[in-house]
Amino acid sequence: MFEIGLKDWLSGRRITLAAIVLVLLCSAAAFAQDSATTEKLDEELAAAASPDTVEIPKGSTVILPVIGYTPDTSLMLGAAAIRFFYLDEPGLETRPSTFSPTFIYTLKSQIMVFMGTDLNWDEGRSHAGIFPNYIKFPDQYYGIGRDVSLDDQEDYTPEQINLELKYDREILGHLRPGLYYRVQRHRLIKVDPDGELASGSVDGVENSLVSLPGLSLAWDTRDNLWSPSRGLNLQVIARTSSGTFGSDYDFNQFITDFRGYLTLGKNSVLAGQLLGTGVDGDPPFFSLPLLGGEEGLRGYRGGLFRDKTRALGRLEYRRDRIMGRFGGVLFAGIGDVAPAVGKLTLAGNLWSAGFGVRYLWDEAEKLKIRLDFGWGNGDSGFYLTLGEAF
Repeated sequence: MFEIGLKDWLSGRRITLAAIVLVLLCSAAAFAQDSATTEKLDEELAAAASPDTVEIPKGSTVILPVIGYTPDTSLMLGAAAIRFFYLDEPGLETRPSTFSPTFIYTLKSQIMVFMGTDLNWDEGRSHAGIFPNYIKFPDQYYGIGRDVSLDDQEDYTPEQINLELKYDREILGHLRPGLYYRVQRHRLIKVDPDGELASGSVDGVENSLVSLPGLSLAWDTRDNLWSPSRGLNLQVIARTSSGTFGSDYDFNQFITDFRGYLTLGKNSVLAGQLLGTGVDGDPPFFSLPLLGGEEGLRGYRGGLFRDKTRALGRLEYRRDRIMGRFGGVLFAGIGDVAPAVGKLTLAGNLWSAGFGVRYLWDEAEKLKIRLDFGWGNGDSGFYLTLGEAF
């Protein structure tokens, strides 16, 4: 899905207010192309006596011009698109497939290319994903563990070529076993010559290849992929990296991700997530789980806290239709990183809280523009992307 692409590089990076305003202005113009389709669908849904009488659009396209500025990139220009289509006959409960190419170029000659394809067929029982991408983007390294400081920042520029493949199928009720494979070619183009990365004491600085096959097991009863209002999404993933599969590193990774959604009333949803990630063996530093950013606690930059084990919990109250297509969110979370599960603690006081604004861009697919303001213990940040955080 699209969130595998643009959302990944936005994770943990600060966006200036100027960038936010420019992108939101562009989104308003881009939405006009689909307004007639979504308004027609609203009228049909309201007038329909039963779902069988509703004609569902067979596809739509959402285009997002990317115009912004960050200290790391200078001016950035590009475009992102999401093409919704159906491999089955479209219906009210049919899950759409998506193709989401994204291209971004900056005045510092940084390039980001994502070509995600997410496929759903056989009335949603079968699902596959193909996610190739190329990223060259400056980042920051602060060390490993919870006892790091913003003063220890090291700038470095990685170059990555990734291919991620997924397949799962519903077999018993909502139970979905699946297969996973990811291959990543990684190298550092630039490092701080006086920093820890240049010292050779951190695995992953050299050119490397990680080949990571795995298995997954999921239970998914969400009513919508982009903006769920009820249901559960439980996932357990086990992956292994070894020389047998062509990898330069030997390690295992385990992920448990539990998400729940409860409708509280008209236009109100309570959403929660518990996420745990563990890595054993000898992983490179870029394969260690991160606590902050889009995939963790908003309010901390993505690369600030990393270690072999991560655990976090977060809660959101979501309110739609506060003013037209605009809605709002309140969120909070807490977590930790440690070298082993037994060393996780809440004593590190790694909490976050914040609020956000939502704009319902595509009403048929419930796709939203998300703008969040998050605060952590000693850090903060803005986050701008598509779709809910979880």
